[in-house]
Amino acid sequence: MAGTRRFLPRLPWLARLPGGAPGTRTRLLVAALACGWLWAGPLLAQAPELRGLRVLPQLEGGRSFAGWQSEGEVAAALDVPLELGDEVHGATLQLQPAASAGPWRVRVQYETSLGLGAEGPHLDLTDWKHCVSAWVPAESSGPLSFVLPAPSPEQQACFPAYTAGELEQAVRDHAARMGDASQADGWLQGLRAPSTGMSTTPVTPFVAISAVRVRVEVKRDGRWVEATTVTFVPPMGC
Repeated sequence: MAGTRRFLPRLPWLARLPGGAPGTRTRLLVAALACGWLWAGPLLAQAPELRGLRVLPQLEGGRSFAGWQSEGEVAAALDVPLELGDEVHGATLQLQPAASAGPWRVRVQYETSLGLGAEGPHLDLTDWKHCVSAWVPAESSGPLSFVLPAPSPEQQACFPAYTAGELEQAVRDHAARMGDASQADGWLQGLRAPSTGMSTTPVTPFVAISAVRVRVEVKRDGRWVEATTVTFVPPMGC
């Protein structure tokens, strides 16, 4: 055991254990190491499950998407901004595992937010209320390929109920976060324009998808383990 002690860490709490014969403490430490009880275990980062992800381009069915590919090993969470007109639903996601043979699965979740449109300019209230869909499974087109499902009309239009007072406060809070609280006045005047007969450009609330989450999972010891979640962020307005 003398040779073993040379490699054991010095832990103050171990010396304070009762029944503290040196041999007893050493045996406790060795048992703790074997069972993974020490803090060192959880602090070690797990190797990424995926060395690459890509979404194939699509130019059919009225959809347009130039494609996307991850850079390097895939992190546990990624945010990917989309260009105006990009639609990832219907596109094929391809996995490049680091080592595991799987099985793999992919699920998609849609989040909607409220925006305000003023015949061109728009204000996206992405920090306010949301409607978040259930996770929808993507159809497998091969062991490592999945077709991302399209949102239903209900998922696209879903949004929690709100009052006029809540919306006004959300607009004021958003303007304050942007650093110019006075910007709220113009949007609020536009919201009131139809009912007051004001000549201000009318402002119309609309609901749009503000996040598309794509979760990739691998099966480990009989349970599904999250490998990564990629959040595609489409622009809400036109």
